[in-house]
Amino acid sequence: MDFRETVENSMSGFEELVKKIPGYKGYKEKEMRREADTILRERIARELENYWSQMNDLKSQMLTGAAISQLDDMGRVSRRLQTLIDKVKAAAQGYAGFFDAVKVKEKELDALYEFDVNLLAQVDGLADAIAGVQAALDAEDGIPAAVRALNKHVGELLQTFASRTDAVLNAAGMTADDLEQAEEF
Repeated sequence: MDFRETVENSMSGFEELVKKIPGYKGYKEKEMRREADTILRERIARELENYWSQMNDLKSQMLTGAAISQLDDMGRVSRRLQTLIDKVKAAAQGYAGFFDAVKVKEKELDALYEFDVNLLAQVDGLADAIAGVQAALDAEDGIPAAVRALNKHVGELLQTFASRTDAVLNAAGMTADDLEQAEEF
């Protein structure tokens, strides 16, 4: 689902009329791109929160039997996922924070949106990792390996999200060093 189309289709008649004012169309298109990315990030956060809830259910199941030895590790994974949720919710929309030093254009906003679309696809992989832990719990076998696999997937998501700034900088033809120099002035 492309949230950019959803945002564009929700424009009112007044917005359609005002869009014809010189200079406004480009401004409105940038705002629509930002809004679409916000909607997408909200969806990513909801998906992650759903998986976080599933992890808490798994932790409850670990309170008895041999799985109790993995409870601390599962708690660490859960906290890492909560960190990712918080980062996704607080992520810059293309005009705040460190993006002030970069003139964000449509190309950069599109790169940000595409980055978030790819992140959503990676988030879906959590379902398999959580199912692996559930299967290990049900079989009472392979629980440590399943928890490690889940932890690895959450770690990969955190690493991916950490490169979100690079996606915008690359689209702008900049590097992190360029951004640091721009922020100094």
